[in-house]
Amino acid sequence: MNQHDQRLGRHIPDPVRAQNRKAIVDCLRRRGAAARIELSEQIGISPATVTIITSELLEDGVIREEPAAPDRNEAARGRPRTRLELNPDAGYAVGIKISMHQAAVSLTDLSGDILGAETIPVRANRDAPEWIADICVQQVQKIIADSAIDPALVLGVGIGIPGYVEYPSGLVRWAPVFSERDVPFKEIVEQRSGFRTFIDNDANMTALAEKWFGVGRTFPTVLVVTVEHGVGMGLVVNEKLYRGAHGFGAEFGHTKIVVGGALCRCGQRGCIEAYASDYAIAREANILGPSVDTDDPIALQNRMRQLIRQADDGDEAVISIFERAGTMLGTGIANLVDILDPPVVVLSGARAQSARAFFSSLRDAMEANSLLGADQTVDLRIDSGGDEVWARGAAALVLEETLI
Repeated sequence: MNQHDQRLGRHIPDPVRAQNRKAIVDCLRRRGAAARIELSEQIGISPATVTIITSELLEDGVIREEPAAPDRNEAARGRPRTRLELNPDAGYAVGIKISMHQAAVSLTDLSGDILGAETIPVRANRDAPEWIADICVQQVQKIIADSAIDPALVLGVGIGIPGYVEYPSGLVRWAPVFSERDVPFKEIVEQRSGFRTFIDNDANMTALAEKWFGVGRTFPTVLVVTVEHGVGMGLVVNEKLYRGAHGFGAEFGHTKIVVGGALCRCGQRGCIEAYASDYAIAREANILGPSVDTDDPIALQNRMRQLIRQADDGDEAVISIFERAGTMLGTGIANLVDILDPPVVVLSGARAQSARAFFSSLRDAMEANSLLGADQTVDLRIDSGGDEVWARGAAALVLEETLI
């Protein structure tokens, strides 16, 4: 723990104080600048408690004062209310997203603004975890140096990775990017970087990004479905990320939609991912030719771009493949909607920029298979922010663990 971490956490002697601190930071995150009395009314704690906690947060540099222009009523009373807001320069977070063909490294401030980003190639299932950690840490050091910030202000490193990740231990039980199981990747990166490190499933990262910087500012419950090489899900319920009893809950992509169906990369059959993911779509398109190795992430990425162009140009055979994938995913999401009744569903990941046929069939399947029906369909939003979303999610993970 560096001196900055100690300073941020020194005022939290009991759980109630920590909870109030978190509530104030969360409120400022959601609504922006607010006066102390507004915080008291919004959160439901006494003005005196708000004054004490905000004084600590001001001293720590986590928040700052912004005098508001007085309205006529305030002018009559004299002194205008002082509004408080999060201080984006109070600390910084490093985000790493490891995918099948690259690692994306980013540096963000507390507001989620990206100050620098680098991508480096990796070879899924071929490069050793230690080697991947080494090149990621090299990029972390470079990006911090290039940004000319004080390394002592870096609160930590957040890592998003596809697969089963035990939280908070950081043990990667299984991930398609590693050839081995039970990889202590959090510990490996922490030892090499010297920064506090947190690792979670990449879909959870996206859900945290929505909670902190996206639709979560409006909706306390958000369901996020990610679609790219695989299919993932992150769920925020009443502003809390749901992880399950063992730290890797919400594995939507590996729920079954066809008993004994297509082979999934997890080794089982009939998973939604085996029909709706990139490798599933490309695998089915191999019948049309040219055939590609769906285990080669670069070849798969190029093939998906080609297939999307073909579908959008009217190729009926390719359109039918995307329609089938969209129908499978839409049916699965309809099941989630019926079980969870979320106010909003966010579709994220590389396939957020998919073929038109994919989205139209997905929406049709959601309406046809959900009890809500077409008249009360859930608010479906497409987030095509790409690696910026993951970067903000990694920052949010670090902020949740260190800032409040």
